[in-house]
Amino acid sequence: MTETVSLSADTLARARSAARDEGVPLSVWLERTVRRAALRNAARREDEWLAANPEVREELDDFDRLADTLESGWSDLTGAA
Repeated sequence: MTETVSLSADTLARARSAARDEGVPLSVWLERTVRRAALRNAARREDEWLAANPEVREELDDFDRLADTLESGWSDLTGAA
């Protein structure tokens, strides 16, 4: 899906410069930059939610410890399929 967006002249110039510096088209640079911002925002919201629900954080930490224990005796199975 394609949509038109408006940027100030200064923002557009900075985005073009950053894309040129990275050697990618402006559209690729914008897509990547927006995705990163969205992921950072989602991670921040998750952290806030987990802080408000400490019992869930504790359960996740317990699961991670269990998974680490179980995985310690396993070999890498990524090529098994």
